[in-house]
Amino acid sequence: MAGHSLPPLKALRVFEAAARLRSFTAAADELSITHSAVSQQIRILEDHVGQPLFAREARGVALLPCAQAYFPEVQASLERIAAATAKLRAPGFTGTLRVCATPSLTMKWLIPRLSGFQALHPGIDVQLTTQGRSFLDRGGDAGSDVLLRHGYMAHAELSCVHCLDDFHVPVASPRFIERNRLAAPADCLGHPLLKVAGGMDYWPRWFALAKVDVPAQLPGPVFDHHFLCMQAAMNDLGIALAPWCLLQDDIAADRLRPLFAQPQLPNAGIHALYRPDGPAAAAAQRFIHWLCGQGTEPSRGA
Repeated sequence: MAGHSLPPLKALRVFEAAARLRSFTAAADELSITHSAVSQQIRILEDHVGQPLFAREARGVALLPCAQAYFPEVQASLERIAAATAKLRAPGFTGTLRVCATPSLTMKWLIPRLSGFQALHPGIDVQLTTQGRSFLDRGGDAGSDVLLRHGYMAHAELSCVHCLDDFHVPVASPRFIERNRLAAPADCLGHPLLKVAGGMDYWPRWFALAKVDVPAQLPGPVFDHHFLCMQAAMNDLGIALAPWCLLQDDIAADRLRPLFAQPQLPNAGIHALYRPDGPAAAAAQRFIHWLCGQGTEPSRGA
């Protein structure tokens, strides 16, 4: 029978993870098993196919030539099995996961990292929107499967998951910092403070943490979104107070620099809202699980 030639599914899953991550240790962490269990499953698969699949290297493992063509076939087959199972469990899911996030979160954090999720789950097509239409409306294309926001979102019928911790810090462009004296938090008062319309209390709260008295009106323009405020800071228009998660890539590229290590203005962090009993629940949970593992490190692509 054809089934007799099939290798064990568990060994294939371990092989796919180890080949993709180029590390038995990383594969063990991702699959929540031990390093020895990974090695055992790889040996089982190698015994099944009658030849070694990996070469051990100083910093991990590399696929041998005989396994380089095998890996993408195994990866695609496992994804097809996962997609078929998801459709069987939730027949209303079309393969498209509709994610709604704020414009700033979408542009500055989610899009730069999304290729990593797509590489892990090529069978899930993530459709991004920044239009906050009714989350509960599943008619037509109006609804969303996952809603991302800063702050907890309470709803009796939906689940809200805390994905990332976050905080606000003041930043400015390297040119602005070089041209102006900004040795202490109080020095910010002599310069334009860039503000976001939905967070007019951010600067007063940050100055309060820094124990700096401020006037009732702080100088500086107001923008609709954080990404506009950050762009203005990059163009030397003043000092922005922005969420750390949105700043990571611009700081890594030296387009913006933090002014002070302290104080940090805490915020509620990033939360994800989804329907646990909806047709896209399995895909939403995979997406949220991936989000929770991203942290606030600078993106490095897929």
